[in-house]
Amino acid sequence: FSEIMYDPQGSDTSREWVEIYNDTSSAIDFTSWKFFESGTNHGVTSYSGGVSLQAGGYAVIADNPVKFLEHNSSYQGVLYDSSFSLSNSGEQLILKNVSSVAIDTITYNTSLGGNDDGSTLSRIDGTWVRGSATPGNTNQAQAGSGMSSGTATSTENQSTVAQMAPPSADIILYMPFEKIVVAGAETEFSTYGMTRAGKPIDNLRCNWAFGDGGQAIGTSTTKYRYAYPGRYITQVEGTNGQVTGVGRMLVRVVPPDVSISKIDTGKYGTYVDIYNPNVYALDLSQWKLSINGSAFSFPKNTLIAEHSTTRFSGLAMGFASTTISNGTIVKILFPNLEEVSSFTVGNSLGVVLGASTSSIPVLTKQIYVIKPTVKVNQTSTTTQITPTTTKIAISNKDTRIVSWIKSIFRH
Repeated sequence: FSEIMYDPQGSDTSREWVEIYNDTSSAIDFTSWKFFESGTNHGVTSYSGGVSLQAGGYAVIADNPVKFLEHNSSYQGVLYDSSFSLSNSGEQLILKNVSSVAIDTITYNTSLGGNDDGSTLSRIDGTWVRGSATPGNTNQAQAGSGMSSGTATSTENQSTVAQMAPPSADIILYMPFEKIVVAGAETEFSTYGMTRAGKPIDNLRCNWAFGDGGQAIGTSTTKYRYAYPGRYITQVEGTNGQVTGVGRMLVRVVPPDVSISKIDTGKYGTYVDIYNPNVYALDLSQWKLSINGSAFSFPKNTLIAEHSTTRFSGLAMGFASTTISNGTIVKILFPNLEEVSSFTVGNSLGVVLGASTSSIPVLTKQIYVIKPTVKVNQTSTTTQITPTTTKIAISNKDTRIVSWIKSIFRH
């Protein structure tokens, strides 16, 4: 929230509006967000100017867009429509993103100004003051407004690339809103700072707290390894000696559930199939693939899509000429060489290369025969279900299964 017209001079009917500001580095579609007033949920729809608010841009959410434009004819920015009625004595407003996370909260009251005098509540340098109505433009404090503090409460949980935590008045620290990392794997964390005017902050010294008892002191980029899965809050405090700021993000630490499903040789040499069973993509940056003790690194930013098998080319990673045989051991390792998953050729299906068809077990299954039984002098009919057992043997003439098994381990 950047500006609130909660009590226009004269009649309030259909003339109330709030202004929002996108201080992230990406456009945001606010039609998927929710606007709450005193706990009441209001949807947001596009009226004019498109559905998305560009980075560094202002937009207005109006109770009545037609009336708003009648009184603000010069406004040409993004205009959203919503149904609300702001209290003249004060109330709490909340802006929630598509994940229902509260991104900003303001509790206002008449002591801040803006009550039936044509002024608005305007956020200037992190403080709410009485300001001139400037929808779509930089806020301007009215003369004599003063810089009130402690009366309004505000938190700015930025979405997508911005911090969760309320920044100080000096600096805004930007970082991912939420990050998924793998337990046991070293992960890079980074942030950057900007003034509210958009000027970059260089040479940040940061104090990191990762939410599980761990910490780091150093630059705006650091590495950390979570030991256990869970949900944590990472917070960073940054300063260049002149300005300071605080940033925060959610960290979801997941188990290293990934497996090797196949290793084989194709037209371009040896390849390995790796399966990700999770509902999220896994980042294998700088992890290693070990084949009989020889390690090959996954490049930075290597991702495996959710519920997908990815084929890794030996031609690309350097193991194309590796010979695969019974007993070949393939492993996935963290960058510190800690084992994540392993696969041994010849053991994956419990089949030994060169096994005869006689080693394939005979399968049995239960077949249920349904026999209707009619009882004399009764109008109802009952059904008797009798189980019988039959054996299904694999014919020696049909060698397709054996050929398929052998083809997996041929090399």
